Amino acid sequence: MFAQRGGIMEIYLKDASGDSRSPINGEIFGLFFCANVNRFGQPFSYSPFGDTRVLVRVEEILRLTPSMYFADFYCMQNNKDVHHVTIVLTKTGSSADEFCRKRLHRLELSSNPFLYNDDGQIWVTSAVFVDVFVTVDLNVKNMIRRGVAEIEYGVETRGLGKTSQGGEKGVKTNNCEYCDIFGSIAIAGSYDVF
Repeated sequence: MFAQRGGIMEIYLKDASGDSRSPINGEIFGLFFCANVNRFGQPFSYSPFGDTRVLVRVEEILRLTPSMYFADFYCMQNNKDVHHVTIVLTKTGSSADEFCRKRLHRLELSSNPFLYNDDGQIWVTSAVFVDVFVTVDLNVKNMIRRGVAEIEYGVETRGLGKTSQGGEKGVKTNNCEYCDIFGSIAIAGSYDVF
């Protein structure tokens, strides 16, 4: 990122991981971030995305991409006990924003159960993993200089250490009683959000 792109983290095409029927797969470009933190409000000591971590203040991300959309809810074949929600953040009026506005459910920062503002502070649920897909390039070099981002090296890696690009371990579980809404007709009906 620094040696070849001048400190710019460039967006890439959303792969087929998660639910294969998600409308954003192969359609919009972005960057994945994990929004969850530990019980002390700090990043987890490990990362599923590799040993180098870019931390960006949530206020900065929301300033750049204020439009929020619900895109996916799933668990993966290698771990049915852990569910993920994908939230897409877009720059208002961008092509990604237009795409999401037509196809996804819009979320308001003040009133959604995943990533929300409560009394001026941004919170994230601990009931599911919240994966945020940010649809703009990020000038990490500039963000570090302004104190709104930092880089951590030598982070313990768990899992693949990278996105699966639609590989078997990144694909949604079939027949999950919580997130397989297309499974059995007998379980169709209303669903509670954790």
